Amino acid sequence: MREMANLGIEQIFTSYDNPKRNAETQRMIRTIKEEVIWLHEFTSLTEAREIIGNWIEKYNRGYVHSTLGYLSPLAFE
Repeated sequence: MREMANLGIEQIFTSYDNPKRNAETQRMIRTIKEEVIWLHEFTSLTEAREIIGNWIEKYNRGYVHSTLGYLSPLAFE
């Protein structure tokens, strides 16, 4: 928690009466783990940042999403 504060990261908890509030975030984290993190043995933080960053860029531009009618965000716009 102290390191998060040092980095300026604020931890936000979901309310006890709405457990699905962060479902989309949890799903995104799971997708990153399944498609990137669990498939690589990173040799450095730099390598991890590059590979994960490239995947996020691809996800945001070319990955088809069911909520967008199976279009990529770029095609949807």
